[in-house]
Amino acid sequence: MTTTQMPDGVVLTKEKLVGPRVVVKNRRIYGNTRNLIADWPNANMEEVGHYKMVCVLSGTIDFQVGDYSVQCGDGFFLLLPPEMPRTTVAFNTKDKSCEVLSIILRSNAVQCFVSRAQPGQARMGYIENYLFTSPRVFEIMRTAVEELEDLLEDYERVSHELLSAFWIVLQRELLKEHYITPGPMGRPEMLSLEEKSASDFKTELLQYIRKNLNQNLTLEHAARGMHLSRAQFVRRMRQETGKSFVQFLTDYRVEEGKVLLRESDWTVVAIAEFLGFRSPSYFQTVFKRYTGDNPSEYRNKK
Repeated sequence: MTTTQMPDGVVLTKEKLVGPRVVVKNRRIYGNTRNLIADWPNANMEEVGHYKMVCVLSGTIDFQVGDYSVQCGDGFFLLLPPEMPRTTVAFNTKDKSCEVLSIILRSNAVQCFVSRAQPGQARMGYIENYLFTSPRVFEIMRTAVEELEDLLEDYERVSHELLSAFWIVLQRELLKEHYITPGPMGRPEMLSLEEKSASDFKTELLQYIRKNLNQNLTLEHAARGMHLSRAQFVRRMRQETGKSFVQFLTDYRVEEGKVLLRESDWTVVAIAEFLGFRSPSYFQTVFKRYTGDNPSEYRNKK
């Protein structure tokens, strides 16, 4: 990157990448696709294993990529390749809020989420989060990325046309409500303390499960996560859901599995891992007990 290549309204400055690179081991999400590769904790940066497009909807962001800092306002977007250190959070640089649309090229799907930063905030808050499983949406974006990677003849014109088509098809899928929301990855974070005071137990429990769905969740983990003793948690579960924690969690996982089988082309193995089942065979056993069909049979009936 050089400053002479930047369009009007974009400022590119050299900024040293500081601190150690810390490799993240054994963290896998979205089926068997490795997401977070390494952290740069001193620089508040990370390396991930997917392409990400950052689109500025309003305000101004200051976004560091590798050894450069990019400042730009609304209407600009950055296409970030995998394994390149990038800012964990897009900070606003003026005394007003900024909104950013992030588009992530997953394995066989595209995830889109809108986030907003307020002046003085250290982290952006998620507003909306969608997963588009349409093969057409995925293939158009993947092909555009490949054009930019391979640098073949007329790659700039081809990638530009493909990205234009991507926006049109994505909008069509959005209007037809062909998506999963909230997206299975990047679930909304736990409620803030202020929000907790105005929410009920079941809402908080669902937030906790969504955030930790692919983990080995136990009653003790959930109780600690919701800042309750084991006895208090068990009592609230029975009073407000009429179910045990294991039953409530299994019900949720099976319902989520139905959605993924209907609306995605993930493999059964990937779905089982994402949902937190200890093995694909156990997922199939539980799913058939609940629905009368094994996952493949259920998918073929959709």
